[in-house]
Amino acid sequence: MLRWSQYRAQTEPLAAIFAVSIFAIALSLYVVAAQPIFPGFSDDSTADRTIDRVWDDIEQHGVFHAYDGADDIDALVDGESVPAGSAVYVVVTAVDGGKEQPVAEAAFPSGYPDDIDPSEPTQIEQYVEDEGVPSGASISTRSIPVAVESQAEIRSGTLEVSVW
Repeated sequence: MLRWSQYRAQTEPLAAIFAVSIFAIALSLYVVAAQPIFPGFSDDSTADRTIDRVWDDIEQHGVFHAYDGADDIDALVDGESVPAGSAVYVVVTAVDGGKEQPVAEAAFPSGYPDDIDPSEPTQIEQYVEDEGVPSGASISTRSIPVAVESQAEIRSGTLEVSVW
């Protein structure tokens, strides 16, 4: 064979197609496997975005007010703060006697605020009380200050948002 052959460094078309196909399949598998680590693409990111929006709605001067006469969570949360097509359960707990006790809760059914039956939030709250949050729910928690008895009595608390 000649040193400068016209066939040198050429590949069979079938082998080239096979190699490119294997590369494309491997790249696709990598993207599917790595998707949960990219920000904004995991199921948990739904709860993370929702907890930020809910906190922006319910906080007043950086504190959640849970004392008598304060607004309820469902009165404070705007319909745009909950993801469309998902049910959302929000609970605020505060430390009382060394234990965290729930001080406020609210449920937002799929379709909130326009397309819901008035009994749906109560049904979701009852379901969560009886069965707990569904296993496939995206859950996010955040430490917050909670005014329990009055504006002056502030305790450590937790805001938990579950989305399913």
